[in-house]
Amino acid sequence: MDILLAQDYANSLFLHIVRTAAFFAVVPLFGRQIDSATFRIVLAVSLGGVFWWVGDQRVETPPMLLALGVMAIREAVVGFALGLALSTLTSLLVSAGEVVSSEMGFSMARLMNPESGTDATVISQLLQVFGFLLILQFDLHHEALRLLEHTFRACRVGQPFDIAPIWDGLRVMVAGSVAIALQYSLPMLSLMFLLSITMVVLGRAVPAINMMEFGFALRVLLALGVMALFLTKGTPFLVDAFRALLDQAGAMFPA
Repeated sequence: MDILLAQDYANSLFLHIVRTAAFFAVVPLFGRQIDSATFRIVLAVSLGGVFWWVGDQRVETPPMLLALGVMAIREAVVGFALGLALSTLTSLLVSAGEVVSSEMGFSMARLMNPESGTDATVISQLLQVFGFLLILQFDLHHEALRLLEHTFRACRVGQPFDIAPIWDGLRVMVAGSVAIALQYSLPMLSLMFLLSITMVVLGRAVPAINMMEFGFALRVLLALGVMALFLTKGTPFLVDAFRALLDQAGAMFPA
């Protein structure tokens, strides 16, 4: 009897760690590179143990190893879904940076993104780092951990759950992040559009000016100046957008 009881405790601890590890495997704050793997594993085991201690400490051990594997896959799905939902907080800034870079003429100026390991535009990386700093400044990373704890109450460890709210929530959040990215980049795009109209009128009025050389430098200068101003003026909009996305992520797991 004591052996069976110990197996139930170990099974519950294992499933808690699986869900937490799946969350940290895709959450963008710690990156997805091999360099941070050890840190993410230690953090997943530590927080998984904490959630196990305050949550369901016993989960009945299934009679077959295959059933335990299915239970582990269910826990990984919950962790992956929450991690993907929270990744929209920074992916919207990457999308906004791609749009702005295309208008600035910086679409070819790309560097390796240390967070994802893929190349990205300079403006995208700048906005993404700015988004990470906002998340830490306003303690939104604490909200992310509260959402992870909420999943253990909404989707009990070792128990089946309804996948429909999670799938619908992910679709809504991805679509919403694209809309927010366009809204965030719209002021800069509008100024670039006005500059293009001005350069066309100036080119017709003064044909001797080399518009290709003069216009590119002016476009880059104006875009950098507006971006420096908008990074501060647009902070309340971004913080409200982040909080709205966090609320949508919590709605994916109805209690």
